[in-house]
Amino acid sequence: MYFNTGEHLVLLGTDGKFEDVSGRQAGEPGPEDRGLSGLVVRGDGSMVAGENGQVVSVASDGQLTVLAGTAGKFRSLTASVPKSAAASSFRFTEPVTPLGVEKDGTVVIADGGAVWSLSGGRLTLRYRQAPVKSAQGYLSSFDDAASAVDPDSTVFLAPNATPPLLTDVLVVPGDGRAPHKLELPSQIAGMKVPTSQLGAASLAGDGADGVYVNAFDEKKRGSYVLHVHDGRVDLVASTTATATSPTCGVHKAVGARDFPCYFPDGIAYRAGHVYLAGNRSYVLDIGVSAAR
Repeated sequence: MYFNTGEHLVLLGTDGKFEDVSGRQAGEPGPEDRGLSGLVVRGDGSMVAGENGQVVSVASDGQLTVLAGTAGKFRSLTASVPKSAAASSFRFTEPVTPLGVEKDGTVVIADGGAVWSLSGGRLTLRYRQAPVKSAQGYLSSFDDAASAVDPDSTVFLAPNATPPLLTDVLVVPGDGRAPHKLELPSQIAGMKVPTSQLGAASLAGDGADGVYVNAFDEKKRGSYVLHVHDGRVDLVASTTATATSPTCGVHKAVGARDFPCYFPDGIAYRAGHVYLAGNRSYVLDIGVSAAR
């Protein structure tokens, strides 16, 4: 399992040991200075992350290759963007966040309200939404770090708002259909909380045009893992935590709908397993039926 701590890229092996796999180039800043964003692991074992206005690939031997962007030079949120551009000289906003890899190897990138496809040294604009003006200035419409892309090219964009309502998650289909809000029922089976009250902490594609959501009740204490797919929503897991302590004494398998500790904020899915990690001192592995 790979993690991006913001300063390091870390591999957690099956033996429970951690290894720093950040990589660095001669003369470049060390990992603690890099401000890494996003993390995509490709089929060849290399990783893709955002760093200082660039999208970089880190090979298994630690060698870095710049895939797109100009180091230290950023585009403002309100600047116009082309429909297509050479990747090497492009200016991203800060930060730039790789979301995932499509089946053909195309890297999908989120960049200040814009979504790009990176392939063959070129960037192609998939979607863009204007920034939102606030008292502090302009803000991106989406929380790139919480967003996701599925291998079938469907992009799920989490709202950058307080609270980040689940009903405001935007779906950008990969087949050319118009973007639309995530389709949800007003009430989810097995839950007393109305759907309109749920926030989206993070998203992960299920490999089959659906999405797993790490959700929370924005009015009361409560966290949930939901699976949105095929026109329905399934409750996968929920927590019964009542204390704010970040520690968790569970060291054996327990029922996913009766987990006694708080859920970590991040979510990932692979081959019948949902993983929760981040903002807690533990990582959770939830066994689920593989998406079809």
